[in-house]
Amino acid sequence: MTEQFQPQKALLPIAAILVALLVVMFYPPLGVLVGVLIPVPLIFIYVQSGRRPGVILLALVFGVMFTLMGPKQAVLFFTEYAVLAGVMAETIRFRLPFDKCILFSTLFSASLSIILLFFIFTDRESTLTEFFQQQIDGHFKQSMEALKGMGDKPEDLKAMQEFTDRTSGVLAQSFPSLIIIGTFITAVINYYAARFLWGRIYGSGLFHPARFSEWAVPDQTVWVFIGSGALCFLADGTLGVVGINLFLLVLVVYFFQGLAILIYFLESRNVPVFFWILIFFVIVFQPLLIGGAMGLGVFDTWMDMRKVRTRQEQSPE
Repeated sequence: MTEQFQPQKALLPIAAILVALLVVMFYPPLGVLVGVLIPVPLIFIYVQSGRRPGVILLALVFGVMFTLMGPKQAVLFFTEYAVLAGVMAETIRFRLPFDKCILFSTLFSASLSIILLFFIFTDRESTLTEFFQQQIDGHFKQSMEALKGMGDKPEDLKAMQEFTDRTSGVLAQSFPSLIIIGTFITAVINYYAARFLWGRIYGSGLFHPARFSEWAVPDQTVWVFIGSGALCFLADGTLGVVGINLFLLVLVVYFFQGLAILIYFLESRNVPVFFWILIFFVIVFQPLLIGGAMGLGVFDTWMDMRKVRTRQEQSPE
């Protein structure tokens, strides 16, 4: 791969990002979907051109964002997207397995985002937790107004209000894990989107051949799951907050292990793509099935339904 920077190649990701931002401004419902995919062109050009052109590209995009939208938006873009794209592109170039690519890019991007938020709120009267609770309460209030407009029963509205009063504080305390989870999901989507795009153009030789369907969480993670769950129910103060955040993170990890198990059986039985889409659509919009996937991931620690751990013991290399 060449290390010479070609300015014309920078036009594509910059144009894609500006178009994405315009779409978000004029049609907010697409904001989440479009925003999540912003790092894809950056990752692709970085991997295609090499480290030096990739770093110049990220700096150029940051400069354009700084000029058009100001320092705050530029810094937020850098921590949320540019860092994730740069770290992920480097890990792909080193041909690391997909889990390490996603892990490293998530940790770097989420850590910088949390540090940035901490410094932003250092000199303010309200703490970061109070700020998050205000935002959460505002969203709950809007939801309550919408339910009233739809003519829900007073007893249902009262129950919903009691639920929001109980959960808003917990959600505000768990803001570090929510940031990490959001960054993690963004990293997963961008990794597989970049892999798909690269495979269609150049083939899949650059990416590590590890398969998601054979991925397994280390067995020791179950103790983090048990310990953090105990802290959630038994501890108060700082320990309780740590327990809540760890517990949410471990639940998401086990949810993805549950998806890996499901994908393994879909692959092994050659299920048509249509049914894949239908199954995952139902899982995403059905909370009980999300919980079922988490439980499947947890119990696989002992059941080893794919015999992944057995094969690893037989072939340690």
